[in-house]
Amino acid sequence: MKKEWSEEELKEVARQLGNPDGANGVKTGERMNLSNANMINRGVESLDIKTGETILEIGPGNGSHVGSIIGVAEKVIYHGIDISETMILEANKSNEDLVASGKAIFTLSDGNKLDFQDDFFDKIFTVNTVYFWQDPVAYAKEIFRVLKPGGVFSLVFSDKSFMEQLPFTKFGFQLYDKNLAETLLKQSGFSVSETIEEIETTQSNLGEFVDRPIVIMRATK
Repeated sequence: MKKEWSEEELKEVARQLGNPDGANGVKTGERMNLSNANMINRGVESLDIKTGETILEIGPGNGSHVGSIIGVAEKVIYHGIDISETMILEANKSNEDLVASGKAIFTLSDGNKLDFQDDFFDKIFTVNTVYFWQDPVAYAKEIFRVLKPGGVFSLVFSDKSFMEQLPFTKFGFQLYDKNLAETLLKQSGFSVSETIEEIETTQSNLGEFVDRPIVIMRATK
């Protein structure tokens, strides 16, 4: 039998997706890592990471995928920032050896400013976080600022047509299609070099298997 979700339960799902915390946040992080696995892979592929590059991921969740990113090329340095203290703790635990060796650094962020100097990163990507940006243009400009000239930013998200059908996205989600996302990036200084639209089958955050349209948008500085 299909579960009937109360408004309060749906609000909590939305809250945890936006900022996982506590024991439920740990479980949310595990579900997100599974449901977003393909999107993460596609985002990383679009970066075309090279030897010696410094990478930023915005919103790595529990970070269980980070080892595969660092393994794409030699001497890669990975930074992950998240607004969730629970996820930062989980990511540090999941990547203890990489953190100890200095190959992976996880930092708590306020979701508004990026605490890095100008032109710091070769490549930046984020998966399913754009819905929660408090001031989207200002935040995209921050991403542009910390990216090196000629660097690549990959924005990966689920299309608005799908997201607006989910009962929890009415609580605090800003939804995007490719046109809205492209406008956002161009307003922030980026040039959009490639937009890929795909359909994937995954397990949703409510536990159901769904066909989800996704967008991988590759932009350059």
